Amino acid sequence: MKYSNIKAIVFDFWGVFATFNAPVSAAIGLKGPVDKFNQDYYNLIKQHDLGQISEDEFLAAASKIFNVNLTVKHRYLFDDSDVNHKLIEIVKELKKKYKIGLISNTPRENTEQFLFKSGLDKLFDVLILSYEVKFRKPDFRIYQLAAKKLGLKPEKILFIDDHQKSLDGAVEVGMQVLLYEGEKTNKILEELL
Repeated sequence: MKYSNIKAIVFDFWGVFATFNAPVSAAIGLKGPVDKFNQDYYNLIKQHDLGQISEDEFLAAASKIFNVNLTVKHRYLFDDSDVNHKLIEIVKELKKKYKIGLISNTPRENTEQFLFKSGLDKLFDVLILSYEVKFRKPDFRIYQLAAKKLGLKPEKILFIDDHQKSLDGAVEVGMQVLLYEGEKTNKILEELL
């Protein structure tokens, strides 16, 4: 697969740099895509991602939806085994040639744990986090904001995500896209070095 005139590579975080193994998912028996599992819970996740509710409010509301007792012990804390170390090494090399960005639908608490406390934020030249900007993928504005912060036209950016719906939003603004599929995608990225 050939990508032309790329000046920046922008990544999703969850499902790409880190596996999402939140204790809440196990406690409620989440299976499959969350938007198909329970619409009320999906809407709650969106509120949390947009910074409209705190983690404590999220846990309390999810407890009511599923009639379970979700407490502070269900907070998602950093676990190194959830991190995609191979991709991190590739991105360190890509950074020598391209600007590197991140667009993530994520709540503040998970981001602090997995991005800032771990130091992974230093991989990126630009961070676009849903709880800060108040919109989330696939809203076209989040991709436009990334392009603006990178100082590039969208067509000069390759966006990588593990969800097709998020890629569709990037295509809408003119970005080149690549579905993240683990080792298969890592090999494609190594060809860009």
